[in-house]
Amino acid sequence: MNVFITGATGFIGSHVFDHLSENDHVNNIKCLVRNKEKWLEGKSYQKIDGDLHSIQSIEKALEGVDVIIHLAAIVKAPTQKEFDHANVDATEHLVRLANRSGVKKMVVLSSLGASGPSNGKPLTEKDPMKPISMYGKSKKKMEEMIHNVADSDLSVTILRPPAVYGPREDQIFTLFKMMSYGLAPMIGEGDKPEISIMYVKDLVQAIVKAMMQEENGVHTYFVSGKNTTSLKKVNDIVQTVLGKKSLPIHFKPTWIKKIAGVVETTSTFFGSYPVINREKADEFVLEWICDHQKAKKELNYQPQYTLEEGISRTLRWYKKHNWL
Repeated sequence: MNVFITGATGFIGSHVFDHLSENDHVNNIKCLVRNKEKWLEGKSYQKIDGDLHSIQSIEKALEGVDVIIHLAAIVKAPTQKEFDHANVDATEHLVRLANRSGVKKMVVLSSLGASGPSNGKPLTEKDPMKPISMYGKSKKKMEEMIHNVADSDLSVTILRPPAVYGPREDQIFTLFKMMSYGLAPMIGEGDKPEISIMYVKDLVQAIVKAMMQEENGVHTYFVSGKNTTSLKKVNDIVQTVLGKKSLPIHFKPTWIKKIAGVVETTSTFFGSYPVINREKADEFVLEWICDHQKAKKELNYQPQYTLEEGISRTLRWYKKHNWL
């Protein structure tokens, strides 16, 4: 099997690459690399220089490819236009090139954000998509575009994970780092909202299972971890693993939004767009729970890692690599 991966230099993509590089059924891995190799440095693969708008380079690279795993995306930007350019238009280029090149299988990473928050019950694939962020809206547009553009003889599996954590991740890491310093931000008492979350190796498992799905057409699945959680549960586990006490800092939801607004406004003076911004604050105070029963039934996906085990493995990696 010959595989082409976008986003392989990133957090999730590098774990997918590592897993596939040890798979006896995978003969050749081609990775699209825009700038630095990051987590791929020193590893054996076929490097394709360019980005998702490098049409000629990608078309040539897709010769002989059996499976495309499309993980590249942007998760922060100041405008909807930038999100759509990176997450919708670029994906359309890739789907059309897959059609032309005779690729039979694509796995595309979407997001729970494309569906929007839950409201007292886990979301399923039958629920209407109601994204509330520019990122979520771009992922919804991406999914709709795939249904319209993919050829009938192309098999596309779209996965919608919730927040993903694990070694090499650098955004949820900020929360772990604060807790390791003894400060634990909480919304209210910290037991609400409940959220779905998953360890990166469970997502890798889901992606590999999706690669094996051969039915033509577009198939969409939520995937998640074994447990839902809350900030209080996460803090309890971090304290246990690190053997440290952390002081809960309780915020009202309105305070979270005000703080994020200040951070976003301040960061623009330095020419960067922050991870902590108004839209993230809007999402942070809401419930995000999804149901992965369809993936369990049709893909045989079953999460392997409890929250305690996943966070423990993640924190040990951070400490070993001097992130904590």
